[in-house]
Parts: sequence; structure tokens; C-alpha cells
Amino acid sequence: MTHRPIAEGSIPPGLAAPAPGACRWLISLDYDGTLQNPAGPPIVPEFFEQMEAWRPYGVRWGINTGRALDYLLEEILPCSPSLPDFICTCERYVYMADECRLLQPATAHNDECHMRNLALREQLAPHLHRLLAALRNTHPHLQWELAAADPLSVEAADSATMDAIIPHIQCLESKDCTIQRAGRYMRFADSRHTKGTALAYIMQVWNIPPERVFIMGDGHNDLDAFRQFPTAWCAAPCTAHTEVLEWLSRHPGTHSAPEPDVLPELRRWFQNRVNPGNTEKMCP
Repeated sequence: MTHRPIAEGSIPPGLAAPAPGACRWLISLDYDGTLQNPAGPPIVPEFFEQMEAWRPYGVRWGINTGRALDYLLEEILPCSPSLPDFICTCERYVYMADECRLLQPATAHNDECHMRNLALREQLAPHLHRLLAALRNTHPHLQWELAAADPLSVEAADSATMDAIIPHIQCLESKDCTIQRAGRYMRFADSRHTKGTALAYIMQVWNIPPERVFIMGDGHNDLDAFRQFPTAWCAAPCTAHTEVLEWLSRHPGTHSAPEPDVLPELRRWFQNRVNPGNTEKMCP
């Protein structure tokens, strides 16, 4: 069957799970390196069972990722009994389930993000490409390439290679322009639009305070959400980048999970904040 791309800004195919009552608690999960299961189905069935068990408590969940919409959905749709309650893509675009369980794009917000990043491309791309050309000449052993669809994005062979590249292009970062990095991927983006600001938009619409939010991620781009909402339950899997784990270790109330799986840390959050002292609604 021919793959039909799902354009950014369109309504994703599929429905979120039925939602009894309003959202009272919010779970925001990075995908690659966090929610994604490297062996077997991309998202394990036990995760969906747990989310279903917690829905009567007003717990809603979503994916906050650097992936584009199409790249995310082509992986999760075949294995998912339902869509998340929200999706944030490219660290900035927002999709939220409506009363019909369709994930509607936040059109005005997304259009503003798109236009600001187009303007940044025009301004920054020539300077980035000049620095990358020099890097190619001085460090030919480093394996990387520009992303085909975005002249401000670089894909390296691995995370260590990206560690070596970043110092050569970091001079372009400013108060208006930020590096969004996850593992071997990075992009320059308008600093007004990050994983943190995308999550803030959802929290505002659904009227959820930070104390009722769980945030988990393993990459540098997740730090934007951690920094913006330090009173949320902020966590990273044990496989997170060293700099992410170091940041969590320096901030009281944040959590470095001893496991690579999201479910144990989610259950700790549920027992401590959503339903303290009671193990009801906990799947085995």
C-alpha cells in the first residue's frame, strides 16, 4: 500500500480514547528514547492499559516530540488502540482532542510558530551553512547531513557526533534563536516556541496547573519543559543524555528514573500525587 503523507496542520487519522469528564491531570511524554519501545511494538500494550485505567481520575496523556507529525504517526498508528489526548510535534505544533475525540490542530498557534520559524530560516540558514561548510573541511571524519525538509536541521551519525558538532555552530544561538536537540538530531528554532511553550498552551486551554503535570524525556529539548515547569513531576529515564541527568540531579523535586521504561516512574507519580496512599487503578 502506498504511504500517503499526513501533512503538518491536518487532523490526524484516528480517535483519542473516550474521556469521562474533564482533564484534571496531564502526562507529557517525549517519544524517541522515552515512550518508544526499542524492542517489539513502538508503544507497549501495558502502557495503553495503564492510561485507560487512570482515565476515570481525569488523567490525560500526550506525546511531546521533535518528530514531525507524519514521521510520528507512521510508527504509532499501526500499534495504538487510540491516539494520545494531545500531540506536540517539531517541539512547537499542537494538536488536542476535541469533544468528538479528534485531534484538532491549534491553527492560530501553529501558524504563528510556522511563520516565525520561516523568518528565522531566511535569516539564519546562510550563516549555518557557512559554518557547516567549514566544519566539513576541518573535520571530514564527522558524519552528518542537513535534513532534506529543513535547512536549519542537522542529522548526525550518532549522539556523540552531535556532541562534537554543537560547539562549532553554537555561536548562532541567541535570545531569539535556540538549539533544539534530541540525541543525534538538532535544529535551530525561534526561542519563543519550545516543548515547554507547546505544553504551556495545552495546560492553559485545559486549565491544568504545573503541580498536576508529569513530564518525562531524555533529550536536551526536554530541558525546556523541565525549566519552564519546575513544580511539575519532571523525570528522565536512566538512558537519558548525561547532561539531562545532571540537570535533574541539581534540581530538588525532579526525578532520574532508575529504569528505561516510563511505566514505573508514572506509577510513582500516580501514587504520590494523583491518588496518594492508594494503589487502586494500578495495572500489574
